[in-house]
Amino acid sequence: MGINDVIVLIVVCFLCVGAIDRCFGNKFGFGNRFSDAFNTMGSLTLAMVGIISLAPVLASLLTPIVAPVYGLIGADPAAFANTILAIDMGGHALAQEMAESPDAALFSWVFLGTMMGPTIVFTIPVALGIIEKEDHAYFAKGVLLGLITIPIGCLIGGLVANLSISMIVKNLFPTMLFSILIALGLWKKPGKMITGFSVFGKFIEIVAIIGLTAISIETLTGITVIPNLTPLSEGIQVVGMIAVFLAGAFPMVMFISTTLKKPLSKMGAMLGISDTSTTGLVASLAHNIPMLTLLKHMEPRGKVINVAFAVSGAFVFGSHLGFVAGINKEVVFAMIVGKLAGGICAIILAIITFPKTVKS
Repeated sequence: MGINDVIVLIVVCFLCVGAIDRCFGNKFGFGNRFSDAFNTMGSLTLAMVGIISLAPVLASLLTPIVAPVYGLIGADPAAFANTILAIDMGGHALAQEMAESPDAALFSWVFLGTMMGPTIVFTIPVALGIIEKEDHAYFAKGVLLGLITIPIGCLIGGLVANLSISMIVKNLFPTMLFSILIALGLWKKPGKMITGFSVFGKFIEIVAIIGLTAISIETLTGITVIPNLTPLSEGIQVVGMIAVFLAGAFPMVMFISTTLKKPLSKMGAMLGISDTSTTGLVASLAHNIPMLTLLKHMEPRGKVINVAFAVSGAFVFGSHLGFVAGINKEVVFAMIVGKLAGGICAIILAIITFPKTVKS
């Protein structure tokens, strides 16, 4: 039994714990987290199914444009898809359609699609609707630091997955250039960059709704609104697989945060951040929205560290774990290692560049 199988079995055990607790009145809180996992299916459907259905259409439009440009440096077009889209927001489906090689597709959706893509299409636009305006500067700095360490996480994760280092480097190059441009923009014109990301996020949301509506009409009536859409059943199956895995992952993260409360508090003191900031880091392991809601209560150093970590590290034991395990459990461990490596490196970079504001 390999490490990937062990991880899946651990998650399954917590799924059972959550289910049992739910049956007996949620006495320990695991039952609520079990239910929360299945409650995510609605939002996941809105975000994912439309893009999954549109993937063949989008690929036919984008590949002729992207492939020649990426081909100049030996990169695969699949890398483009996950530079701008999260793995669970159409990145996987689009990468599979655009890819010229299976390894490049795997690298793109497992690593770029869980680090770069989510930051561009989800974290930045969503955060703008949650965080206070006075926190925008800390948020921008955190994103900037997080982007710098994405290539490290992707490289380490790719090597753990036994992918060719030359293939990894070639497909990281366009992403690194894109990251540098974003970092420069956040440094020089943070307000305009953040507004731009908000507009892009809304555009992707509209595209997803159009795709979902078109495939729903086709499924119910047989009328083809947009030709060559992926069947609705495929998108719904992906959403279901994620929800089932989250039913174990959410209780697992709750167990980690409660059982390791004292060690985590000590870790926070070592980092020079408050208990609230430490709670945010742990919350991000499952999802970054709880962390973003806590951001206004954190000290400046904690804000930057949390956002920097979330760029690569968020969702590692949440939807990204659920998605990767549902598609290809053989790369689960590599994904976890890559995302945590990128996130931890971002924390180290934030510690180096931001002064300590909380006494340990």
